[in-house]
Amino acid sequence: KLQGFIWEDYTCIQPLKSGTQSAVELKLQLKSNKCALFQFLALYKSQGLGKHSDGILGLSPHKDMSKKKLHYLWSLKDNGIIDNAMVSFSVTSKEMGETPYALFGGYNSTQIVGGAAGLKTFKNYPNWLGTWALEGQGMYYGSEPMQKPGEDVAYPAIIDTGSSQLSIPPDVFDKIQANWAKALPNLDCTSDQTFCNAPESCDTVATKVKPIGFQMSDFVFELNPDQYLYRASEGKCYFVIHKCRLPGKNKDLFLIGDAFLRHFYSVYDFDKDQISLGINTHSQGKVSMYKPGERPAEA
Repeated sequence: KLQGFIWEDYTCIQPLKSGTQSAVELKLQLKSNKCALFQFLALYKSQGLGKHSDGILGLSPHKDMSKKKLHYLWSLKDNGIIDNAMVSFSVTSKEMGETPYALFGGYNSTQIVGGAAGLKTFKNYPNWLGTWALEGQGMYYGSEPMQKPGEDVAYPAIIDTGSSQLSIPPDVFDKIQANWAKALPNLDCTSDQTFCNAPESCDTVATKVKPIGFQMSDFVFELNPDQYLYRASEGKCYFVIHKCRLPGKNKDLFLIGDAFLRHFYSVYDFDKDQISLGINTHSQGKVSMYKPGERPAEA
Protein backbone atom coordinates (compact mmCIF):
# COMPACT_ATOMS: atom_id res chain seq x y z
CA LYS A 1 0.00 0.00 0.00
CA LEU A 2 1.47 3.30 -1.11
CA GLN A 3 0.55 6.92 -0.49
CA GLY A 4 2.23 9.91 -2.07
CA PHE A 5 1.96 12.76 -4.49
CA ILE A 6 3.10 13.44 -8.06
CA TRP A 7 6.47 15.17 -8.09
CA GLU A 8 8.58 16.42 -10.99
CA ASP A 9 12.35 16.56 -11.11
CA TYR A 10 15.29 15.78 -13.36
CA THR A 11 16.55 12.19 -13.53
CA CYS A 12 20.07 11.79 -14.86
CA ILE A 13 22.07 8.95 -16.38
CA GLN A 14 25.22 10.49 -14.87
CA PRO A 15 25.26 12.19 -11.41
CA LEU A 16 25.28 15.99 -11.33
CA LYS A 17 28.14 17.86 -9.69
CA SER A 18 27.32 19.32 -6.30
CA GLY A 19 27.81 22.97 -5.42
CA THR A 20 26.36 26.33 -6.41
CA GLN A 21 25.95 26.86 -10.14
CA SER A 22 24.47 29.54 -12.32
CA ALA A 23 21.29 28.80 -14.28
CA VAL A 24 23.32 28.59 -17.51
CA GLU A 25 25.88 26.19 -15.98
CA LEU A 26 23.09 24.01 -14.59
CA LYS A 27 21.32 23.89 -17.97
CA LEU A 28 24.54 22.83 -19.72
CA GLN A 29 25.24 20.19 -17.11
CA LEU A 30 21.69 18.81 -17.36
CA LYS A 31 22.23 18.31 -21.08
CA SER A 32 25.72 16.79 -20.86
CA ASN A 33 24.72 14.43 -18.03
CA LYS A 34 21.73 13.09 -19.98
CA CYS A 35 19.04 14.42 -17.66
CA ALA A 36 15.32 14.22 -18.40
CA LEU A 37 12.42 15.92 -16.66
CA PHE A 38 10.40 13.10 -15.12
CA GLN A 39 7.19 12.92 -13.10
CA PHE A 40 7.03 10.26 -10.41
CA LEU A 41 5.19 9.21 -7.27
CA ALA A 42 6.92 10.71 -4.22
CA LEU A 43 6.06 8.42 -1.32
CA TYR A 44 5.31 9.62 2.19
CA LYS A 45 3.77 6.36 3.39
CA SER A 46 4.31 2.77 2.30
CA GLN A 47 3.53 -0.74 3.47
CA GLY A 48 5.12 -3.83 1.95
CA LEU A 49 8.35 -2.29 0.62
CA GLY A 50 11.67 -3.52 2.04
CA LYS A 51 13.55 -1.49 4.65
CA HIS A 52 16.09 -0.18 2.17
CA SER A 53 13.68 0.68 -0.64
CA ASP A 54 13.52 4.34 -1.61
CA GLY A 55 10.61 3.92 -4.02
CA ILE A 56 9.48 2.25 -7.21
CA LEU A 57 10.69 2.86 -10.75
CA GLY A 58 7.91 1.66 -13.06
CA LEU A 59 8.64 0.18 -16.49
CA SER A 60 5.15 -1.16 -17.21
CA PRO A 61 3.90 -0.99 -20.82
CA HIS A 62 1.27 1.66 -20.10
CA LYS A 63 0.13 3.33 -23.33
CA ASP A 64 -2.17 5.95 -21.80
CA MET A 65 -0.85 9.16 -23.35
CA SER A 66 -2.24 11.20 -20.45
CA LYS A 67 0.23 9.35 -18.18
CA LYS A 68 3.17 9.45 -20.55
CA LYS A 69 5.18 11.79 -18.32
CA LEU A 70 5.03 9.19 -15.55
CA HIS A 71 7.03 6.74 -17.65
CA TYR A 72 10.81 6.92 -17.39
CA LEU A 73 11.55 5.54 -20.87
CA TRP A 74 9.11 7.91 -22.56
CA SER A 75 10.71 10.75 -20.60
CA LEU A 76 14.19 9.78 -21.81
CA LYS A 77 12.98 9.63 -25.41
CA ASP A 78 10.98 12.86 -25.28
CA ASN A 79 14.04 14.67 -23.92
CA GLY A 80 16.24 13.38 -26.75
CA ILE A 81 18.45 11.21 -24.53
CA ILE A 82 17.52 7.95 -26.27
CA ASP A 83 16.14 7.45 -29.79
CA ASN A 84 13.87 4.51 -28.92
CA ALA A 85 11.62 3.89 -25.90
CA MET A 86 13.32 0.57 -25.31
CA VAL A 87 15.09 -1.18 -22.44
CA SER A 88 17.01 -4.45 -22.47
CA PHE A 89 18.31 -6.68 -19.68
CA SER A 90 21.13 -9.13 -19.20
CA VAL A 91 20.17 -10.96 -15.99
CA THR A 92 22.76 -13.10 -14.20
CA SER A 93 23.32 -15.11 -11.04
CA LYS A 94 26.42 -15.25 -8.80
CA GLU A 95 27.84 -18.42 -10.33
CA MET A 96 27.76 -16.94 -13.84
CA GLY A 97 30.60 -14.56 -13.01
CA GLU A 98 29.06 -11.62 -14.90
CA THR A 99 27.52 -8.34 -13.83
CA PRO A 100 23.82 -7.90 -14.66
CA TYR A 101 22.84 -4.71 -16.43
CA ALA A 102 20.05 -2.79 -18.12
CA LEU A 103 20.58 -0.86 -21.34
CA PHE A 104 18.25 2.05 -22.14
CA GLY A 105 17.44 2.90 -25.75
CA GLY A 106 18.68 -0.31 -27.40
CA TYR A 107 20.31 -3.69 -26.89
CA ASN A 108 23.78 -5.26 -26.87
CA SER A 109 23.97 -7.74 -29.76
CA THR A 110 27.33 -9.11 -28.50
CA GLN A 111 25.49 -10.48 -25.44
CA ILE A 112 23.25 -12.66 -27.65
CA VAL A 113 24.19 -16.01 -29.19
CA GLY A 114 24.14 -15.38 -32.94
CA GLY A 115 24.16 -11.61 -32.46
CA ALA A 116 21.18 -9.57 -33.65
CA ALA A 117 20.01 -12.52 -35.80
CA GLY A 118 19.67 -14.61 -32.64
CA LEU A 119 17.09 -12.22 -31.21
CA LYS A 120 13.46 -13.26 -31.86
CA THR A 121 10.69 -10.67 -31.61
CA PHE A 122 7.14 -11.22 -30.33
CA LYS A 123 4.07 -9.02 -30.03
CA ASN A 124 3.12 -8.26 -26.44
CA TYR A 125 0.27 -10.63 -25.48
CA PRO A 126 -2.80 -8.80 -24.08
CA ASN A 127 -3.69 -9.86 -20.53
CA TRP A 128 -5.89 -8.67 -17.67
CA LEU A 129 -2.83 -7.54 -15.63
CA GLY A 130 -1.76 -5.14 -18.38
CA THR A 131 1.89 -6.21 -18.17
CA TRP A 132 4.48 -7.66 -20.55
CA ALA A 133 3.51 -11.17 -21.61
CA LEU A 134 3.81 -13.85 -24.26
CA GLU A 135 1.12 -16.39 -25.09
CA GLY A 136 1.76 -19.53 -23.01
CA GLN A 137 0.74 -22.12 -25.60
CA GLY A 138 2.33 -25.34 -24.40
CA MET A 139 4.88 -27.14 -22.22
CA TYR A 140 7.09 -30.12 -22.90
CA TYR A 141 8.84 -32.65 -20.69
CA GLY A 142 11.61 -33.70 -23.02
CA SER A 143 9.71 -34.09 -26.29
CA GLU A 144 6.41 -35.09 -24.63
CA PRO A 145 3.72 -32.35 -24.53
CA MET A 146 2.30 -31.59 -21.08
CA GLN A 147 0.08 -28.81 -22.43
CA LYS A 148 -0.78 -29.41 -26.08
CA PRO A 149 -0.54 -26.31 -28.28
CA GLY A 150 -3.79 -25.65 -30.11
CA GLU A 151 -5.70 -28.21 -28.04
CA ASP A 152 -5.32 -27.28 -24.37
CA VAL A 153 -6.12 -23.81 -23.00
CA ALA A 154 -3.43 -21.17 -23.58
CA TYR A 155 -2.45 -18.99 -20.60
CA PRO A 156 -0.70 -15.60 -20.40
CA ALA A 157 3.02 -15.98 -19.73
CA ILE A 158 3.85 -12.89 -17.66
CA ILE A 159 7.44 -11.69 -18.19
CA ASP A 160 8.59 -10.23 -14.87
CA THR A 161 12.15 -8.93 -14.59
CA GLY A 162 11.52 -8.05 -10.94
CA SER A 163 10.69 -11.59 -9.83
CA SER A 164 12.64 -14.79 -9.18
CA GLN A 165 9.52 -16.85 -9.98
CA LEU A 166 9.19 -19.59 -12.56
CA SER A 167 5.68 -20.78 -11.83
CA ILE A 168 3.18 -22.51 -14.09
CA PRO A 169 -0.61 -23.17 -14.03
CA PRO A 170 -1.67 -25.97 -11.65
CA ASP A 171 -3.05 -28.34 -14.30
CA VAL A 172 0.22 -28.19 -16.26
CA PHE A 173 2.39 -28.48 -13.16
CA ASP A 174 0.59 -31.62 -11.94
CA LYS A 175 1.50 -33.44 -15.17
CA ILE A 176 5.16 -32.45 -14.91
CA GLN A 177 5.29 -33.36 -11.21
CA ALA A 178 3.93 -36.83 -12.07
CA ASN A 179 6.82 -37.34 -14.50
CA TRP A 180 9.37 -36.20 -11.92
CA ALA A 181 7.84 -38.65 -9.42
CA LYS A 182 8.26 -41.54 -11.88
CA ALA A 183 11.95 -40.77 -12.20
CA LEU A 184 12.44 -39.98 -8.48
CA PRO A 185 10.41 -42.23 -6.10
CA ASN A 186 11.71 -40.14 -3.16
CA LEU A 187 10.41 -36.84 -4.60
CA ASP A 188 8.99 -34.62 -1.83
CA CYS A 189 6.42 -31.98 -2.84
CA THR A 190 4.78 -31.54 0.58
CA SER A 191 7.42 -30.52 3.16
CA ASP A 192 8.00 -27.19 1.40
CA GLN A 193 5.00 -25.00 0.58
CA THR A 194 6.34 -24.02 -2.82
CA PHE A 195 9.12 -26.22 -4.16
CA CYS A 196 9.50 -29.96 -4.76
CA ASN A 197 12.81 -31.47 -3.67
CA ALA A 198 14.72 -34.75 -3.64
CA PRO A 199 17.26 -35.92 -1.00
CA GLU A 200 19.95 -36.43 -3.63
CA SER A 201 22.63 -34.33 -5.24
CA CYS A 202 21.45 -32.19 -8.15
CA ASP A 203 24.12 -33.82 -10.32
CA THR A 204 22.38 -37.16 -9.75
CA VAL A 205 18.86 -35.75 -10.16
CA ALA A 206 19.83 -34.06 -13.44
CA THR A 207 20.63 -37.45 -14.99
CA LYS A 208 17.16 -38.80 -14.11
CA VAL A 209 14.88 -35.98 -15.27
CA LYS A 210 14.41 -34.37 -18.69
CA PRO A 211 14.65 -30.86 -20.14
CA ILE A 212 11.54 -28.72 -19.86
CA GLY A 213 10.32 -26.61 -22.76
CA PHE A 214 8.01 -23.61 -22.65
CA GLN A 215 6.17 -22.92 -25.91
CA MET A 216 5.36 -19.22 -25.92
CA SER A 217 4.11 -17.20 -28.88
CA ASP A 218 5.02 -19.90 -31.42
CA PHE A 219 8.56 -20.52 -30.11
CA VAL A 220 9.92 -23.13 -27.68
CA PHE A 221 12.38 -22.13 -24.94
CA GLU A 222 13.98 -25.21 -23.40
CA LEU A 223 15.89 -25.46 -20.11
CA ASN A 224 18.23 -28.37 -19.44
CA PRO A 225 17.69 -30.04 -16.01
CA ASP A 226 20.74 -28.34 -14.47
CA GLN A 227 19.07 -24.98 -15.14
CA TYR A 228 15.86 -25.70 -13.22
CA LEU A 229 17.49 -27.45 -10.26
CA TYR A 230 18.86 -25.66 -7.17
CA ARG A 231 21.51 -27.08 -4.85
CA ALA A 232 20.50 -26.54 -1.22
CA SER A 233 22.99 -26.61 1.66
CA GLU A 234 21.11 -29.33 3.56
CA GLY A 235 21.87 -31.94 0.91
CA LYS A 236 18.60 -31.56 -0.97
CA CYS A 237 18.03 -30.70 -4.60
CA TYR A 238 15.15 -28.29 -5.23
CA PHE A 239 13.13 -27.79 -8.42
CA VAL A 240 12.73 -24.06 -9.14
CA ILE A 241 9.75 -24.64 -11.45
CA HIS A 242 6.67 -24.69 -9.23
CA LYS A 243 2.89 -24.46 -9.19
CA CYS A 244 1.33 -21.01 -9.47
CA ARG A 245 -0.51 -20.36 -6.21
CA LEU A 246 -2.02 -16.95 -6.92
CA PRO A 247 -5.74 -16.64 -6.10
CA GLY A 248 -8.64 -16.64 -8.53
CA LYS A 249 -8.02 -16.54 -12.25
CA ASN A 250 -4.42 -15.42 -11.61
CA LYS A 251 -3.55 -19.03 -10.79
CA ASP A 252 -3.78 -19.77 -14.52
CA LEU A 253 -0.64 -17.82 -15.36
CA PHE A 254 2.92 -18.58 -16.24
CA LEU A 255 5.14 -16.24 -14.19
CA ILE A 256 8.46 -15.98 -16.01
CA GLY A 257 11.05 -14.45 -13.67
CA ASP A 258 14.83 -14.46 -13.46
CA ALA A 259 15.14 -18.26 -13.14
CA PHE A 260 14.26 -18.16 -16.84
CA LEU A 261 15.40 -14.67 -17.83
CA ARG A 262 18.99 -15.17 -16.64
CA HIS A 263 19.42 -17.42 -19.69
CA PHE A 264 17.71 -15.19 -22.25
CA TYR A 265 18.67 -11.63 -23.10
CA SER A 266 15.39 -9.68 -23.13
CA VAL A 267 14.38 -6.48 -24.94
CA TYR A 268 11.20 -4.47 -24.27
CA ASP A 269 10.18 -2.05 -27.04
CA PHE A 270 7.56 0.42 -25.78
CA ASP A 271 7.27 2.12 -29.19
CA LYS A 272 6.20 -1.08 -30.94
CA ASP A 273 4.76 -2.96 -27.93
CA GLN A 274 7.10 -5.89 -28.59
CA ILE A 275 9.28 -8.26 -26.59
CA SER A 276 12.45 -9.82 -28.02
CA LEU A 277 14.36 -12.77 -26.56
CA GLY A 278 17.65 -14.41 -27.46
CA ILE A 279 19.96 -16.89 -25.73
CA ASN A 280 22.42 -15.00 -23.52
CA THR A 281 26.06 -15.83 -24.34
CA HIS A 282 26.70 -16.96 -20.76
CA SER A 283 24.01 -19.65 -21.17
CA GLN A 284 25.09 -21.07 -24.52
CA GLY A 285 24.69 -24.86 -24.39
CA LYS A 286 22.54 -24.70 -21.25
CA VAL A 287 19.27 -23.73 -22.97
CA SER A 288 17.87 -23.75 -26.48
CA MET A 289 15.32 -21.90 -28.63
CA TYR A 290 13.56 -23.39 -31.62
CA LYS A 291 10.36 -23.39 -33.63
CA PRO A 292 7.80 -26.08 -32.70
CA GLY A 293 8.64 -29.34 -34.45
CA GLU A 294 12.29 -28.35 -34.92
CA ARG A 295 13.74 -29.61 -31.61
CA PRO A 296 17.48 -30.31 -31.98
CA ALA A 297 18.17 -34.05 -32.27
CA GLU A 298 20.71 -34.00 -29.44
CA ALA A 299 18.34 -32.26 -27.00
